[in-house]
Amino acid sequence: MDDQPVWMKTRHGRLLSIPYPQEVNDIPSIVARKDSAAEFANMIIDNFDEILEQSSRQPLVMGIALHPYLVGQPYRLRHLRRALSHIASHQDQIWLTTSGAISDYCYDAISDLVP
Repeated sequence: MDDQPVWMKTRHGRLLSIPYPQEVNDIPSIVARKDSAAEFANMIIDNFDEILEQSSRQPLVMGIALHPYLVGQPYRLRHLRRALSHIASHQDQIWLTTSGAISDYCYDAISDLVP
C-alpha cells in the first residue's frame, strides 16, 4: 500500500494520504547520498518501469520529488529530461497528473476503489 492513496480516519472525518517519495526524491538522492544526476535519472526510470509493471495488477501512484535549486542546475537538466521523456513515452498507459487531481478523483471514486 505504500504506492496507493489511503484513507485515514480523524476526529474531523476522512483524510486522504497520497504517497510521497522518499527514495525518488532529489534531496536524499543528490544531497545526502551524493548520487550523480545520471544515477538519479536512472533511479527514476527504473522505479517507473517497475511501478508500471506492477500497476497491471492494481492502480499505483509514483511521485517524483523535485526541487529546482537541485535538479534545475544546467548540468543536471539533461538527465532529468531523459527520465521525464521516458515516462512521457508511456502516456498511453499512465495518467500524468498532480496530487490534487488524484485527491479529487479519490474523493469522487467509489469508496471500495481506494483502501
